[in-house]
Amino acid sequence: MNSRMISSVTAGLALAGTIAVAAPAHASSGCAITPYGLIGARWFELGGENGKLGCPTTQETDIYMNGVGWAGRRQSFVRGQMAWSPKNGSKLVVAAYSKDGYAYFDWKPTDRFWDKFLVRWTSAADPHGRQEDFIGGNRGKAWTRVRTNSGYRWNVKGCDTGVFGSSCQRSWTVSVTG
Repeated sequence: MNSRMISSVTAGLALAGTIAVAAPAHASSGCAITPYGLIGARWFELGGENGKLGCPTTQETDIYMNGVGWAGRRQSFVRGQMAWSPKNGSKLVVAAYSKDGYAYFDWKPTDRFWDKFLVRWTSAADPHGRQEDFIGGNRGKAWTRVRTNSGYRWNVKGCDTGVFGSSCQRSWTVSVTG
């Protein structure tokens, strides 16, 4: 399976606290549902209704994970999903979508810089999944060639490398499918 990664970092960002961000006041949508908050802001950044994900098909919903409790919020779109995963970064939004025979995943921004990211994905063609290390920073992108008719489920967590191995975030982000 061929996978690729592009990573870019924004120097000097230190994000703290949980802050809800509304979509830009001038932004409008021809969709029946308009995303809001951090997911909405990221959706507009990715092109809104004419972008990578298309129109929302559901409202945002709370996500609970075993052993973690409330983990964040997720919303489904015509071509994928987005999720806000505050346990991994107060403003961290992950997005997954498919286009032209590839499954894409991106995340941004984390609250801090990480030495590397662990990215994990599964699909019907690869039910045990794959996990790869990617270049660190506070954001990133990954993709793989689609080998199935169903979606790919993705999540990520940041890690720092040390003399005796890696020290990673306790939990993975809320998963998204694209």
